[in-house]
Amino acid sequence: METSYEIALAQMTPVNSDISGNLAKMEAIANECKQKFPDVRLLLFPELCTTGYVLSETLKDVAQAWDGFIFQRMSRLAQKLQLYIAYGYVEKDDEVNLYNSLILIHPSGQCVGNYRKIHLTPLEKAWFTPGSKPVLVDTELGRIGLMICWDLAFPELARYLAVHGAELLLVPCAWESPFHEPFQKFAMARAIDNTVHVAACNQVGRSFPFHFFGLSSIYGPDGSEIAVANMDDQEAIIRATIDENWRQELKQTFYTMMNERRTDVY
Repeated sequence: METSYEIALAQMTPVNSDISGNLAKMEAIANECKQKFPDVRLLLFPELCTTGYVLSETLKDVAQAWDGFIFQRMSRLAQKLQLYIAYGYVEKDDEVNLYNSLILIHPSGQCVGNYRKIHLTPLEKAWFTPGSKPVLVDTELGRIGLMICWDLAFPELARYLAVHGAELLLVPCAWESPFHEPFQKFAMARAIDNTVHVAACNQVGRSFPFHFFGLSSIYGPDGSEIAVANMDDQEAIIRATIDENWRQELKQTFYTMMNERRTDVY
């Protein structure tokens, strides 16, 4: 496990149902990221970035199996750039259930984690089947927990992942206006609650009736904001260093909550 490494978040505006165009944009962003920040080891894209955030019958047309052509293309990109790549997509299973999912690809091109969003918003419940399994991934970078957007509002999931060893939480989002303050506060709280790094990558732009405000952020294990993008409808790449030594130091000094949990009481 590496004690220090860089990650990047790609705040982007996907086009609804334009998978080919969105994948081309993701490839361009990844290449730009690698060129500007050659030390970045992991790149996170937003929720449903491959299809756009659309809640309609078109979801059935853009959904695919986890190892479909979207994965095949992103797998080749991960191998080419030697990056961990994580992105949101519409997944369908063998029974044709639809899921709001997040996949994490290893630099070797292998899928190392596939997570189905557990906490759906009221509007999403009409289209997606909720996931039922928390996902943790062991990597050379450390243990990574996977979440999606509204999951941030539920402390139990982040706590479960942290208790089971997560050091970094990846959280792709499509969080809409005017709720930028809850977005930031939830992400900050999940970081400081569990003494973990939290990377929350949000969409930016419009998908009727939603306006996504950006503010993609990376929080340290003390809840501090260590990188943040703008909220003026601009795409951006932000990066930060994930420092496991710092996290462990915090856990042994003031931020001792995870070590002092009263498991005999609750």
